[in-house]
Amino acid sequence: MNKRADTSVGGRQSNGLRKKKPRASDLPNLTLKQILAWADRHYCATSAWPILNSGPVIGRPNEKWRRIDRALREGYRGLSGGSSLARLLERQRGVRYRQHLPQLTEKQILAWADGHHRRTGSWPNANSGLVVEARGEVWRNVDCALRDGFRGLPGDSSLARLLEAERGVRNRMNLPRLTVKQILAWAESHRRQTEKWPTIGSGPVLDAPEENWHAINLALYFGHRGLCGGSSLFLLRR
Repeated sequence: MNKRADTSVGGRQSNGLRKKKPRASDLPNLTLKQILAWADRHYCATSAWPILNSGPVIGRPNEKWRRIDRALREGYRGLSGGSSLARLLERQRGVRYRQHLPQLTEKQILAWADGHHRRTGSWPNANSGLVVEARGEVWRNVDCALRDGFRGLPGDSSLARLLEAERGVRNRMNLPRLTVKQILAWAESHRRQTEKWPTIGSGPVLDAPEENWHAINLALYFGHRGLCGGSSLFLLRR
């Protein structure tokens, strides 16, 4: 008696047939209009535009965004090629394409910073979040471009250095040097005006509002900003 061949694999019965991936020639042609309609639907459902790793197209489980991108790049399924999902969305929907970001200039960055200052009363830094005056821009990315020299910028700078040089904004990483003589002069002026010696809790220096007594005490203790270290406000007035 002939026994049916055991075709079980991994404990599961198999009929010996594997599900084949559809070939490009077996798939229906695509159009840019159709791809954009699917992308719009994806955006409405997720609040984000599709990317390569977005998986199946919503409502079309047999279509995958990675395959669509490949068809746009290589030119099959009725498409001309030489494009990509990111380029198509950039051109037709204004979606930022990270590999094709617009060039920056220091003049433009300063204009954005001036706008930020007018709105908030403070100057931007790398942690200020979105650049309100420029859709899609983030201050941290602007700072990185200034530092590393891409997007048309020369590099070896930063947002803090640019604002220091062009707007006179105090740069915490490049504070002016201090001397014990200057600190004592500020302290004596503070005592004359308040009848008390300054402490670390006295807030801004009356004769130099950009300075802070707590920060000065730290500089005296750790030896920052040209000071020798190992001292304090308390020790200075002894």
